[in-house]
Amino acid sequence: MTKKAKNLVTKRPPYFALAGLALALAASPAAHAQATNNVVFVGGTEIMRVRVAAAGFTPEQRAAQIQERVNLLLGRGTVKPEDITVQQRGGDAVVLCKGQLLLTADKATARFNKTTPMLLAQGWAERMRRVLPSLTQPK
Repeated sequence: MTKKAKNLVTKRPPYFALAGLALALAASPAAHAQATNNVVFVGGTEIMRVRVAAAGFTPEQRAAQIQERVNLLLGRGTVKPEDITVQQRGGDAVVLCKGQLLLTADKATARFNKTTPMLLAQGWAERMRRVLPSLTQPK
């Protein structure tokens, strides 16, 4: 092998090092936590992603609030589909479970989803009606 050919084999362009660093960072737990902390889970299943800030809260803070409400709800016993309702509140629509606030569909979130707050809340409520009852049934 010529000296020039040997140099080509042993020397890597600097972008390989940067790509390796990027892959390592993407696989790190901190990077994963940042990428998923706007997600709400029920029973280990992703049920929604909060993508829009509202009322002074970041998407991550909103997701944490929703997650806390869902966790409290799951600890309170059986949820029936009819326990989950939707109401208009000003320009927003809210999803309630047994009269307690679960989710708020505000104008900005509805606009992001190309719909209205009421239609968005109704969609969320339907998903909750399918998911929550099965998770709260006595075993």
